[in-house]
Parts: sequence; structure tokens; C-alpha cells
Amino acid sequence: MISPQFRKAIRWFALLATGVALFGCIGKSSPQVTFYSLLSMEQIGTTVAAPAGSDLKIGIGPITIPEALKRAQIVTRDAHNVYRFDEYHRWAGTLDKDIATILGDNLGDLLGTDKVASFPWMLHFKPTHRVIVDITQFDGELAGEAVLSARWTIIDQGGTASLASGRSVFRQTAEGSDYTALVKAESLLLADLSREVAQTIRNLPAQK
Repeated sequence: MISPQFRKAIRWFALLATGVALFGCIGKSSPQVTFYSLLSMEQIGTTVAAPAGSDLKIGIGPITIPEALKRAQIVTRDAHNVYRFDEYHRWAGTLDKDIATILGDNLGDLLGTDKVASFPWMLHFKPTHRVIVDITQFDGELAGEAVLSARWTIIDQGGTASLASGRSVFRQTAEGSDYTALVKAESLLLADLSREVAQTIRNLPAQK
């Protein structure tokens, strides 16, 4: 027969063990979430800015991205076309809006104008050129290659006629194996796209 004193000791031991387990769970901190934003050409240090004073007014957007990218987690895709979404490495904002902002910054520098706005812009803003971009791929592998595939169109100031269009595919090898390196590689891809669009706008005949 178990004595009352022994039963009491068992209960105290069980309570003590539970307390230690709970303290251990509380003491373990969750992995810290890191937030990222794409970089402009100026931030990367690759800008070759045009002289300021251009009369161009550039409207950016809409920018469309694949459904798989419409989430906070940064997306990676391996050679077997397998997607991974990392809970602890996230975009600081909305990816399509971040892309529009970076494209606007880059094109403003490349074309020498500060008259740039992202869609939807204010009623008083009347772009001379509107850049619409449909991104079909914008991802990459850690310690591997990042890829940007996009179709783009430049619309006239009336918003009714296409002045130029194209399909671009760019690839960039990441300089490291972490998410910082991947985000920089993706930013360099946007720089490549910005240069191509800017050169196309330069080559267009002046609008009347």
C-alpha cells in the first residue's frame, strides 16, 4: 500500500517536472523573421544616370506577377521546378508594388526625369509614356541562379496605342547562398529590364 506521504511526493515531483518543461518551451525563442526589399540601381551602385531635365513623364504599371509570388514569403524554385516558401524570410511590402517602385526609380534615373508615378496615379499626372509589365517568372535558387521573364508594353500618352513591346528573359547568378544574395540578384535582373525599356523609350520618335 502506498503511503499518503509517498503520493504527495509523487504529485510534487510531477508538478515540478511540468514546470521545468513549460519553462523550457517559454525560454526557446522562435526564429526571427527577416524582411527584405528590392534594390534600385542607385542603391546597388550600377546607375549611369542621364542628365536631369527631361520632359518625359513615365507611368509605371500595372505590374502583374504570377499567383505563386502574391504572398509575403520569398519564393525559391529549384531545377526540378519545386517551389519553396520561407516563413522566416519575407518581403517587407507587396512584391508587385515593390517592383513598380524600383522600375520607376531606375527609369527615372536612366531617362533623366523625376516625373514618374506608379499606377494608379493622380488625375493631374499625364504620362508621356506608360510602361506595362506582365512578369511570368521572378524567382531563383539559393546559391544558384535568379530568373526574370517578362512581357512589357510601352503605351502612348493617350493611353490607346502601343509604341513598342517586347519579351525579355534575364538570368543572374547569386553572389552568395543566402536570401540577401538572392534579393540582390533579383534586383540586378530588374536593372537589366529597366535598361532595356529605357533604351527602347529613347529610340522612340518624339510624340506630338
